[in-house]
Amino acid sequence: MIKKVIFIGVFILGFFSKGFSQQIDTVSYGKFGKIAVYHPIGIPTSVALFVSGDGGWKTGVVDMARSLAAQGALVLGIDARHYEYYLSKVKAECLYPAADFEELSIDIQKKYNLSTYHKPVLVGYSYGAVLVYGILVQAPANTFKGALALGFCPDINVVKPFCPGNGLTQHVLKPNKSYYLEATKSLTAPFIVLNGAKDQTCPYEATAAFLKDMPRAELIGLDKVGHGFAVAANWLPDFSAAYGRIVGGDAQPPKALGEPLPLTVVSSAKKASLPFVFMISGDGGWTSFDQSLAEALATKGMYVIGLDAQKYFWKAKTPALAAAEVSQVILKYQKQFDNQQFVLAGYSFGASIVPFLANRLPLELKKDLKGVVSLSPDDYADFEIHITDMLNLGTSKGKYDVLSEIKKVAVIKPVCIFGKDEDEELKQTFIKSGIKTMIIPGNHHFTKDFAGIANTIAKSIQ
Repeated sequence: MIKKVIFIGVFILGFFSKGFSQQIDTVSYGKFGKIAVYHPIGIPTSVALFVSGDGGWKTGVVDMARSLAAQGALVLGIDARHYEYYLSKVKAECLYPAADFEELSIDIQKKYNLSTYHKPVLVGYSYGAVLVYGILVQAPANTFKGALALGFCPDINVVKPFCPGNGLTQHVLKPNKSYYLEATKSLTAPFIVLNGAKDQTCPYEATAAFLKDMPRAELIGLDKVGHGFAVAANWLPDFSAAYGRIVGGDAQPPKALGEPLPLTVVSSAKKASLPFVFMISGDGGWTSFDQSLAEALATKGMYVIGLDAQKYFWKAKTPALAAAEVSQVILKYQKQFDNQQFVLAGYSFGASIVPFLANRLPLELKKDLKGVVSLSPDDYADFEIHITDMLNLGTSKGKYDVLSEIKKVAVIKPVCIFGKDEDEELKQTFIKSGIKTMIIPGNHHFTKDFAGIANTIAKSIQ
């Protein structure tokens, strides 16, 4: 689940550049300190999380951020010095900045009331360049649109290692001082690097060797540029074009065509008489976790229609509206799959939603419902991806009682599945309520044993 934070202050600045006025806000934001927010003219068409070098947020990176805003991006300028200091104080055994950056992206986009959620592009210069590489590699697929790095070399000053996440590897350079982030073969989104031929801090040849044969990575050499990126004319055209390619590229999982909802369809090559699954993701959206689980279900002969909760519930829905829209999708795919039987399933945020849908299906669909499966639900739900209110120092539960709703499901017996290492009090709340509850190995991600999760789901609906 994504942690919630509080915005403390907003100060509106402005400047006049190249014939137009560009709004800049300064937002104080916990672990990131003061963030400069650069607004485009008109509605943002993309979002960039831009990390400075170790010199802080000034001069060169400011001009880079302005240029991205001129391309339609909402740009969040992050001072690397403040975030590096925060990382030095983290108590955990390893660092997972991917969660911090996703949290920041969601909260800022909520604050500025963007009509839809934009998967952010990671941008970094020098220190920020290697940081965004580490974030992109450790994050689940479809968390970020891609990454753009300027002046990149793979060593970084951090006192603790990064968490492996989705596959990041590293080794110590200086104990309690620095690490070398190793090359990967499993990038899930574009990684474009701009390095100067005159760069003596991160030599071009070394960077080229690091990126050689790395899938989805691209290196752009800049003949007249050193590590400082001093003369904009020597790098700006390539920088702008690279950002445009990431924004315009396909960093998303394959979507069902012609659907008003943000759907992913995973087909099964196996012919089986099992029902198909309508599955709602967690609040992080349809990531590699959801995709891998869907693929595991498909190997058992179950087609999966996946709903990206982050996009669909970005603006508040009512249970009735969500059920009506989901029902239309299910009716369509009953015909397309030539299979009337289906299961409602959800993970985390989605797990708390599915019982409300089950109780609001039209009668023609209720008779075809063969299972309601909630993977790691909460006891209360909200039909919106939300943040802590700016003026509320506490946290509030969702307004919909999940346990009561599960007990109302009459056509079949719902099943809730938790990891053994998840919150014990929450698990006991479900168990003591009399709801059928299954405990399997692992934590909130069930040790990513997707075959095991799929087996448990299949058994629960038999």
